[in-house]
Amino acid sequence: MSKRSWTVAAIIAIGITASAPVLASELVYHPVNPTFGGNPLNGSFLLSTAQAQGQGTKSGAQSPDLSGLTNALANLGSTIVVNPNNTGTSTANGN
Repeated sequence: MSKRSWTVAAIIAIGITASAPVLASELVYHPVNPTFGGNPLNGSFLLSTAQAQGQGTKSGAQSPDLSGLTNALANLGSTIVVNPNNTGTSTANGN
């Protein structure tokens, strides 16, 4: 085939493709979890999948140490005092 034949064939192919109808459908969400409206028969499958993933973090010695966070949150409200003179400055210790 000559170069001109390929060009004509390409133009015809593009024209056919461009004029073809576009087929689409709407997306519909179907919940899987029975708690959120999914099929109740999925419950045993979800339970077995969760059990296969492991037990997670146990309480006690293996739990993360959150004492620093607890202390920071406990002291948060007591360390900031707004200056009563409304000069735009504040102090951290109330002086």
